[in-house]
Amino acid sequence: MKKLSLVVAVFSSALFLTGCNQAKSSTNTDTAEVIAIPVEAALARHGEISSSYHTNATLAARAETDVISKSSGIVQQVLVEEGDFVKAGQLLAVLENERQRFMLAKEQAELSRLDSELQRMAEMYQRKLISTDVYEKLRWQYDAVKASVDLAELSVRETEIRAPIAGVVSRRYVKTGQLISQMAPQSLFHLVANAELEAVVHIPEQQLAQARAGQAAILRFAGMLPVNANVSRISPVVDAQSGTVRTTLIIDNSAGELRPGMFAQVELKFDVKPAALLVPKRAIITIDNQHSVFVVDAEGKVSRKPVHLGYSSDSAVEILEGVANGEQVVIAGQGALKDQSLVNVVTTREF
Repeated sequence: MKKLSLVVAVFSSALFLTGCNQAKSSTNTDTAEVIAIPVEAALARHGEISSSYHTNATLAARAETDVISKSSGIVQQVLVEEGDFVKAGQLLAVLENERQRFMLAKEQAELSRLDSELQRMAEMYQRKLISTDVYEKLRWQYDAVKASVDLAELSVRETEIRAPIAGVVSRRYVKTGQLISQMAPQSLFHLVANAELEAVVHIPEQQLAQARAGQAAILRFAGMLPVNANVSRISPVVDAQSGTVRTTLIIDNSAGELRPGMFAQVELKFDVKPAALLVPKRAIITIDNQHSVFVVDAEGKVSRKPVHLGYSSDSAVEILEGVANGEQVVIAGQGALKDQSLVNVVTTREF
């Protein structure tokens, strides 16, 4: 009986140890599965990136003017309406000008008479039949009447209201039949030249060394595609109160899609690197001003590498040192990682 009890005890111990080993093996397997942390990754690649400055601006017309009349009279005809594009010198409105035309006709008739008389006198003067004094007085009289004709023609032209610049009629103030007084000048039309627009931005003094005329800029508007612009001029003076420099951008608006007064988000591109090594901005871990990324190796483990950063954009950052082209960097799930953690790359995203 004692031998039988010993055999049963040994057999039971063997079964217990086998069960423990199987449970331990199962536990290790489960633990290995938990360690493979799911992450998202992206491949470091070469691409274009720029050093830029972001600010806001409001579009303005490069040229705009109020059109006034140099003559008095009643408006006889209005030829343009708001929204019409006009060329420089185009007729916009006409004042009643009968009196001016009658005066012009009178002066032209007098000039014609003096012209005929002067031609006869010139022949007589050549023959020495009249004195020099008589001939010169007649010529002076002719010059005076000719000046009167020029003034009368000017008076007629001044009753024709013409556009001083090419642009769009933004406001029409005048109406047919309205009395216009030269003694109290008033605006008849407001013209805006919008073929080219400008935007004024104020860049910090620290960015002045990178800014120069001719640099590219991108303007973004609500509900519209981005628009290209260029730096036209940079003020030589720094505003002592704000510490900024006035910078003017020129925007081509030949398509007429933009309007003065529109609000824009501006990105000034100071320098462009066409083949910089880039990683997504989400891959960067910053602690105490020290930057690093998690790089996935061929065995599915991650190693934390310190990196030196260069230019940055909204979605990417330049890597100067620390990562090679084509390496996988973790962009989501870094919070659960440490050096040499086993990971499962669920998705490799492009950027």
